[in-house]
Formats: sequence, C-alpha cells, structure tokens
Amino acid sequence: MGFIKRIQQFINYWYVRYLLVTELYMVDTWEKIVVHILFGIIFVMFWYFNYSIIVSGINQLRSSTAHDVEQIL
Repeated sequence: MGFIKRIQQFINYWYVRYLLVTELYMVDTWEKIVVHILFGIIFVMFWYFNYSIIVSGINQLRSSTAHDVEQIL
C-alpha cells in the first residue's frame, strides 16, 4: 500500500508543478479542460510528425547503401 501511495504523491506533485508553471491553477475547470485538450492535440501532432517524417527518413537512410548516399551528397 505504501508503494501506491508514493506513486500517487509523485503524480500529484508533478501535476501541481504543471499547474503552477502553466498558471492553470487560476482558471476555471472548463478552461483547464480546453487547455489540456489543446496540449494533447499539439502533442499528438508532434508525435505524428516525428513518427511519419523523421522515423521514415531514418529508415530510408539505413536501408540505402553507401553508394546511394554518395549520389545524394
């Protein structure tokens, strides 16, 4: 039971820090929800960009041979 309580305290600590840094502790509940949704959308967009563009580019570079890389450069 102590382990679960420590995890809850850890999560609560970082959530309060998040609210303080973003200054969301001052706003109404509906405004917090809107900001959380916007942050979530931005996070998903960054994740999708990294997954689709950067990871696929790295895979293409890994699959190419040294000769192909010399032709590109």
